[in-house]
Amino acid sequence: MQSSAKYDGTVNFQLTTHIDIENKTLMYDSNIDPDCNFFNNKTNECNYYTNEQLKKEFKVEQGITMVHFNSRSLYANFQSIKDYITQFEQPFNVIAISETWITPGKEEDFKINGYEFLHVDRINKKGGGVALYIDKNLKYKRMGRMTTVIDGVMECLSVEISIEKRKNLIVSCIYRTPGSKIEIFKDNMEDLFTNINQKRMFICGDFNIDLLNPNHNKSTEEFIDSMYSIGLFPLITRPTRITSHCATLLDNIFTNIIEGKIKSGLLINDISDHLPVFASYNCHYKVNNDGHKIIYKRIRTEKTLNCLRNELLKQDWNIVYEQTEVNKAYEGFLRTFNTLLDKNCPVIEINRKHNYAGRPWMTKGLQNASKKKNTLYREFIKKRTIETEMKYKTYKNKLTNIMRSCKREYYIKRLEHNKDNTRDIWNVLNRIIKNESRNNDYPGYFIEGTRSINNMEEIVNGFNEFFVNIGPKLAEEIKVDGIERDTGENIERNSSSMFLRAVEEKEIYDIVRGLKNKTSTDWNDIDMVTVKTVIDGIVKPLKYIFNLSFQKGVFPQKMKVAKVIPIYKTGERHHFTNYRPVSILSQFSKILEKLFIKRFDSFVEKYELMTDSQYGFRNNSFGTDRFNGKDNGMYG
Repeated sequence: MQSSAKYDGTVNFQLTTHIDIENKTLMYDSNIDPDCNFFNNKTNECNYYTNEQLKKEFKVEQGITMVHFNSRSLYANFQSIKDYITQFEQPFNVIAISETWITPGKEEDFKINGYEFLHVDRINKKGGGVALYIDKNLKYKRMGRMTTVIDGVMECLSVEISIEKRKNLIVSCIYRTPGSKIEIFKDNMEDLFTNINQKRMFICGDFNIDLLNPNHNKSTEEFIDSMYSIGLFPLITRPTRITSHCATLLDNIFTNIIEGKIKSGLLINDISDHLPVFASYNCHYKVNNDGHKIIYKRIRTEKTLNCLRNELLKQDWNIVYEQTEVNKAYEGFLRTFNTLLDKNCPVIEINRKHNYAGRPWMTKGLQNASKKKNTLYREFIKKRTIETEMKYKTYKNKLTNIMRSCKREYYIKRLEHNKDNTRDIWNVLNRIIKNESRNNDYPGYFIEGTRSINNMEEIVNGFNEFFVNIGPKLAEEIKVDGIERDTGENIERNSSSMFLRAVEEKEIYDIVRGLKNKTSTDWNDIDMVTVKTVIDGIVKPLKYIFNLSFQKGVFPQKMKVAKVIPIYKTGERHHFTNYRPVSILSQFSKILEKLFIKRFDSFVEKYELMTDSQYGFRNNSFGTDRFNGKDNGMYG
């Protein structure tokens, strides 16, 4: 398709629409004078990239990378964007989204592990909105003055990223409301960005202004001149929205960095009708994103657990039986158990999850069909004919319907398979309802006073210091003056002693069978599902240890060690004070506590030592179940 090109002495030019996807270039009419081209002074290349080309060529070891998507509703395309991002080994540091269409209060639906989520929403009507996903390892602050919503004109969200020993970097995401006056938008852009040209900036978004300017629009000329006047230049010089009848450049990334350390381009992707645009800035700043790459997992399958069980059954456990001290007996048992656990259920390093890991219904056939769909889309972008467009859209619509049917059938089968297990049914339902798991995703650094901490050992010690001291600090604030203390002189004391009868194997089996099938691991990386599977191989040494504990009146020290997990509550994620601790106790300590509780309950009931008004945590009383298997300060 050919189109004439005229130049009137300004920044305007009209392009020929022959796009060479294979060579990643957009060819212009030879009649255009290159000396008169608005983009003739651009030193960086701006090409089209397929997924494979991007993976091969787009590598930045020491820099900041960013990408912008026009999502046309995150509700519709969030999963597609997330799947697209996670397929790359080296993820983008900043993900900008325009046209988010987020309803206030629904932010939790759009979390991506490894990123912190910021957004600004349109106020008085639906649509619009912008968002930024910031790599959790980057130090940044939200810029209030440059974050704004101007009704009927634009939404803008800006952050300032701190780069050690270099100038800070400002990244903004903008969405201009279609149909709004370009003159008003231009004036607001000048107000926002004129006085910060000493800092390095990237301003990305959907400007809804065609910079190719085929209609010689005067307002567009003035906008471009205005951006030039405040030192901002466009990195994207190819059409971002391509149809069979037109090609427009509406999405862009502007920057004031001109030293040639930037690579930019467009991604061939059909998430929406706007192609994503990206940029990488080689600023010799290495982002510590090792957490994105390395995942460790213990292999707990039916086969490996059965091997562990068989080896435990073969043990003579003399290392336990020859001990008369509880701590030494339990330590010997734990060493043997952990050694065999590591041998039969080893911890291995696994790669990043596959692009389709979040969509288990995606069979190999559907994956191949998706690749064919992408090929048809590239063919349409290349030729821009009605025939190729219809071929692509027809295939895409059929594939979408098939994928929906496969997804529905997959979950129907899952629900049918788990119909007798309420817990598993809710797991399936939660996976359908929730876009992202609620696993803790900690930021890459924490702030303590005026100090920033990014060393993991220091962060762990910081949490420990906060959790250990929060109780005493709160206790110091409690005023006790004037409170009458009960000396207990009028309490009728029970003269009988509590007898701890011996533990039997059947009792241990019954308690273990009644515990919940939890896969959360304690500090020894042992979970209750594993204990239940191998209990017949360890019941005898456990019986010896538990009876020895009752005889000596000593609770094993290593059963008192808990794995503490900080759970984010609310507020700034980089402050220790906004987390609460959750302790996961030793799996074996839960069994010993249950054994003691049974004896303690029997003693209390026999001598009627508890008032009828005390019903909480009591069996057969109004309230919660007795202790729920939690650590409640046992003897020792």
